Amino acid sequence: MSRCMERLRALAEPSGEEALAEMLDQTGKDYGFSHAAAFALPSTDDTGLATRLLVSNWSPAFVRAYDQLGLHRFKIVVGTLRSDPLPFVWDIDTLYGADEPEPTPAAKLLLAEDYRAGVICPVHGLTAFNGALSFAGKAPDLSAGAVRELQLFAFCFFGLLAAARFEENQKNNPLSPRERDCLKLAMLGKTSSEIGMILSLSEYTVSQYLTAAQRKMNASNRTHAVALAAALGYLS
Repeated sequence: MSRCMERLRALAEPSGEEALAEMLDQTGKDYGFSHAAAFALPSTDDTGLATRLLVSNWSPAFVRAYDQLGLHRFKIVVGTLRSDPLPFVWDIDTLYGADEPEPTPAAKLLLAEDYRAGVICPVHGLTAFNGALSFAGKAPDLSAGAVRELQLFAFCFFGLLAAARFEENQKNNPLSPRERDCLKLAMLGKTSSEIGMILSLSEYTVSQYLTAAQRKMNASNRTHAVALAAALGYLS
C-alpha cells in the first residue's frame, strides 16, 4: 500500500481541517515536497480564472507574495487544470522561465522558497466544485508511480475535507429558510412562477429570495447558486 493511502486509512472517521492539514503536509514530505496546498478551482461559469487556497502548509508571507504576484491566476496552470483531469507535472524552468538571464519576480519568489518542481492533481466533481492538490519542492519524487498515488490521494483528501466542512457549513448556513426552500425547488427545475405556486408566494417574491441567495453565495447566476448551496450542504 502506498504511503499516502496508509495515512488515509489511519483516519477511522472524518477529521477536522487541522488533522487534514497535518496529513497533507506529512504526505507531501513523504514524497520530498516542502510545499503542499489544496485549492478550489473556478467553476465553468466563472469569468475569472483564479484558484482559491483552502488548506496548506505555506507560510503567511509566502501566501501573501503568491497572491500579490497573481500566481493564483496563472492561466497556463489554471486553464490546463480546468480542461484536463490528469495530474499536471511541472518544473520551474519550463513553466516560469527561471533559467532566463533575468528571472521574473514570480520565478525569483519560487526559487527563494525552493519551489522548483511539482505536481498538481485535479479533482473534478459532479457538482460545481472542482479542486486540486498542489505539491512542490526542491527535488521531489516525481516518478509515474508517485504521481498516480498522489492523484488517488487527492480524490480521497477532498472527500474527507468535504465531510469535515459539511457539518460546520450547516451550522453557519447563511441562507434563510425561505431562500433554502426556493433553491431546493429551483434545483428540481421549477421556475419562479412554479415555486411561487408551491410556496404560496408571488413570482416577484420568489425572485427576490433567489437573488438574495445568489448574492450570499457569491454566485454568478441562479444555477451556480443552487450548485454551490448543494455542494456546501446548505440545502440538506
